[in-house]
Amino acid sequence: MQNKLIQAHWFDKDMIKLLERYELQEPSSQYCLDRGASLAQAAFHVHTSMIILTDFQSFRVKSVDELSRDVIEKLFDLGHLLKEVEPELWTDFAFQPFFRDSDLWEPILDYQFFCCQPIVNQDGVALGWICLFDKGKREADGHLILTLKTMADMVMDELDLRVQIKRSNRLHNEIIHLAAHDLKNPLSGILGITDHIKKQIHDAEQLDEICDLIKDSSKRMMGILDDILKSGFLESGKIKLSVSAQLFSRVLTQVIQANQGSAKRKNQQFSIEIQENLMVLMDNSRMAEVLDNLINNAIKYAPKNATIEIQTFEEAGEVVFSVYNPGVGLSEDDKSKIFHKFSKLSAKPTGGEGSTGLGLSIVKMLTEMHGGKILAQSEGIDKGVRFELRLPSLAQFA
Repeated sequence: MQNKLIQAHWFDKDMIKLLERYELQEPSSQYCLDRGASLAQAAFHVHTSMIILTDFQSFRVKSVDELSRDVIEKLFDLGHLLKEVEPELWTDFAFQPFFRDSDLWEPILDYQFFCCQPIVNQDGVALGWICLFDKGKREADGHLILTLKTMADMVMDELDLRVQIKRSNRLHNEIIHLAAHDLKNPLSGILGITDHIKKQIHDAEQLDEICDLIKDSSKRMMGILDDILKSGFLESGKIKLSVSAQLFSRVLTQVIQANQGSAKRKNQQFSIEIQENLMVLMDNSRMAEVLDNLINNAIKYAPKNATIEIQTFEEAGEVVFSVYNPGVGLSEDDKSKIFHKFSKLSAKPTGGEGSTGLGLSIVKMLTEMHGGKILAQSEGIDKGVRFELRLPSLAQFA
């Protein structure tokens, strides 16, 4: 059987980004497409099968006989033409004037049968088509169509599995890199501090400061490990919510009080407008994590002496929590990936604080588990950021 990767003359930029996600030019992906074409060719006993990709650049072909480039390109063109017309032309296209009377199709006039099925991803977008060509006349019955569709689904399942495996491997490597990089600094600090203690310092005040440094470094390491573990547990579904009707302002007030110290160290102020009687169905501890992350994020990215605005109100049947910091702002690229894991944003903490790159992805997952949504709004770089958390509202607390 012939096996070729052909570069065609058509080009459609709109499909490039989608196909790049599946890395269809990699050998392992091409092997998957090859298997799909081989299976279709063998299962249906047709002369030629072809998988055509929707970027209009390339395809995989399997044939009983070796095919010339001219024949392959004409089959490619014919496949693109016939897949757009009504199915009744699939079995009698060879008798249509456009095919029979045109010199364009002269290299493939002996082909009498065509049938195809799209290879469709979970979003309903066709990455390509499995096409069957044969030199004998035959009917595309219901059984053939159903079987070909199953083969197309199998090819798509294998491509999706490859994407998931690669994403998992990348995430695993990123977590290892993150842990190695972010844990190195506090560990080095602790080692330096212990060397200092070995000098038998007897100054009680200095020892107290040293203990605080060790504690801060340890808390930072615990925070990094906690974010990594929490993110993994959320994705695997191991974290479950224990929800009940709760007064939103009660949890929020506790979180604000817990963050007063961090804001004070940067001489920041809170401007607070809280509607007291808003009820939400939520898990108190998990919602406290969400609010703590958002307020801590505002402190981290707001400049010194800034005023951070915190509001809650009800709107269109939703409880809305808003936190605004007049800090570095977000670019359009930042907005598109701010809730993704390990995103590298243009914004940097204003006080040299660290970041795992996991906090906002955890916020998004926990928010969606509560049936809510989280939005990030910014007019651009150096124009501040407003995070808006929206949760389904219960009846107002009387």
